[in-house]
Amino acid sequence: MEDFTTVIDGIVRWSRRLIPDPQRAERLAGDLHRFRDEAVKRLTAQPFDSTMLQEIESVCHRTARHLTLEQRPAAEPDVDVIGWPPVPRDVVRRRAGFVRRVERSSDGMGLIRLDGFDDVASAGEYLLGAFALMRGVQGVIVDLRRNGGGELSTLTLVAEFILGTGIEHLSTVRYRDSPERQWWTTGALGDLSLPADRPVAVLVGPNTYSSGEALAYHLQTRGRVRVFGEPTPGAADHVTPIRVTSTVVALIPEATPADAVSGSNWEGTGVTPDQAGPQPDAERAAKAWLDGG
Repeated sequence: MEDFTTVIDGIVRWSRRLIPDPQRAERLAGDLHRFRDEAVKRLTAQPFDSTMLQEIESVCHRTARHLTLEQRPAAEPDVDVIGWPPVPRDVVRRRAGFVRRVERSSDGMGLIRLDGFDDVASAGEYLLGAFALMRGVQGVIVDLRRNGGGELSTLTLVAEFILGTGIEHLSTVRYRDSPERQWWTTGALGDLSLPADRPVAVLVGPNTYSSGEALAYHLQTRGRVRVFGEPTPGAADHVTPIRVTSTVVALIPEATPADAVSGSNWEGTGVTPDQAGPQPDAERAAKAWLDGG
């Protein structure tokens, strides 16, 4: 089993190779090297266990909130760049594309709870069904409090439903050595999108993560929604799984998004609610706002 210095060296090596901003990669390297030097002084041996893994991860989070570490058995053959395996279609169907709750109340208000974003090719039918049930609503709550992120194609579809503006540039994603990529809504939803005069409340919290944060951020910068709940963690980077040692896998940032309106993102700061309050009270507060209370 590797000692902790081997893990740190692997993270630094891959971060310098992948993180788009070289200065940010060097800040991360500096933090990790200082931690390594301090840890050497307090340890007679250099064991690598779950406690040390958590300490290294905490140091990484000062610069990259999305950089997480996981111990896995050594792989054969030894492959460094693991990538994201596709989610089987039957898994997406069993969880209905993360569409967890769809409701309409007697007063004409709607609610959609989305706990993640599966690939739109598999999840699209569930989302379109939820959108169809929102036709004619007077206002909508979109619950992202358990949304752990996922595919940008699906995020874009949901954004188009909420924005109701047709074709719109959401973000630009920049890589270290690859061309940048822009994400746009398509305008293809037509009357399935919400009318521009319908109020929308978005619920967020500590478990709103990654692309879940991205959706809330993009909607908030456009003034389309009012956000309720607690601040989100602030994980904006696009990451890829890398085996930094034979038994440790890290999610290393490989791209940085920039919102088309703000020119920035939510890395390290998270999405700040317009109306802050405890998680159990967020839905009730959003309903009161929709009702004009």
